[in-house]
Amino acid sequence: MAKGTKKSTRKKSAEGNAKGRRIAPALARTFFPTGLVWFLALSAFLVVMALPIFAEQLTENPQISSAILAPLAIWGGTAILAFWFTRPKVFTGDRLFVVLTLLLFELGIVEQLRLGSFKQTWEIWRAYAPMLAGAVSFLLCIRFLSANRIERLLAPKALKWLLWLGIMGILGALLCFGRRYRGGIFLPGQINPTELVKIFAVLLGAAMLPSLKEGLSRHFCGMPLPTFSALITLGFFWGAPLLGVVMVRDLGLVLILCLTFVVMLTSLTRNPLWLLFGLCGAAGAGLAICQISAHTATRFSIWLNPFNDPLGKGYQILQSLCAMNAGGLTGTGINHGMPGSVPIVTSDFVYAAIAEEWGLLGCALLLIVYLFWLRCIFRAASSAKSLVTQLANVGIGAVLGVQIILNIGGVTKALPMTGITLPFLSHGGFSLLAVFILCGLATALTKRD
Repeated sequence: MAKGTKKSTRKKSAEGNAKGRRIAPALARTFFPTGLVWFLALSAFLVVMALPIFAEQLTENPQISSAILAPLAIWGGTAILAFWFTRPKVFTGDRLFVVLTLLLFELGIVEQLRLGSFKQTWEIWRAYAPMLAGAVSFLLCIRFLSANRIERLLAPKALKWLLWLGIMGILGALLCFGRRYRGGIFLPGQINPTELVKIFAVLLGAAMLPSLKEGLSRHFCGMPLPTFSALITLGFFWGAPLLGVVMVRDLGLVLILCLTFVVMLTSLTRNPLWLLFGLCGAAGAGLAICQISAHTATRFSIWLNPFNDPLGKGYQILQSLCAMNAGGLTGTGINHGMPGSVPIVTSDFVYAAIAEEWGLLGCALLLIVYLFWLRCIFRAASSAKSLVTQLANVGIGAVLGVQIILNIGGVTKALPMTGITLPFLSHGGFSLLAVFILCGLATALTKRD
């Protein structure tokens, strides 16, 4: 009798588990709708957020320029195509990541409309070309790439040489033909190709590191003891580009590349001491740039005490702190703050404008969205079927995560200001294009053929 009871209990348990598995997808579809439902929800949110902005602009100027409506049209077209490409019957990737990407894109458009970044005409193509090119790149990655295809693209040994030469070519062009502007370095036409270095570096690490796993994983009592050949290869493919970035004197890019690579290295070897060495290396590289760059040294001194020059070099960070303090817990409300009092608020200091008008609660919600956004990337890395796709996911997540930390840390005075933009929230340019490409690759890496 006891034996029969046990069999009956196991049978009922198995039936219950099977029933639960059948119900789970139905619940997921019920509580996490996709496609048209998400598009309508995000569109409604966009209208509610942008309505006060349009109302104020209509009061000042009854004729709304088509240039103001253009970014909304780009977002709408991108959202429609993205949801069509990710419909459940044909898409095997992470739809939540796509939704969060479109939400951040939407929030960025609303904030830039508020700050007046789109008060240009269609004749000024720079205002829209990076956004449109980025959106198209994002859609192409979703439609035509997958984890297996990216792995096959990164398989040829010649590719890592092409990626390395691409990085060194960009840095060499900046050293030979670049001009300094507001601490950054640009090619003629205010072109900043260093954003492409981030993409090349992630792909280079994903293509190169798997072959070095055995040599880099050696250790003694937890202390990494890589082989000499692995160190030489690592120094050539990673050390040379990092030295080039130091020569360019781009503190933000140095920190992003250094921390991204050590995060990838830690993921490869499962040895956290590599991360500690990387943090020390990033600090050393930052100090080296301070010795050769007067602008970076000034940033450090202003970070330590902005009141040394409150009406000069320290004015921007002090205005940022005042704006965040004025926002308080709930913020002043859209169109009720004075974000224009913060210099370069549309780019480096957009978080200060958000803190003033959205308040601490709005900033907390934004950080939660960023947290779930990054979690989707690292979750895909944890379930990757190969080292190449795992490292690519980890590298993309590290680039975007470090970028968020450096920007918000700089605006809030927790870290020295590095000139790094906030993904999707800061005004366009090559930074927006690079973020779109990274998000497209991250979405493709969640797909399985």
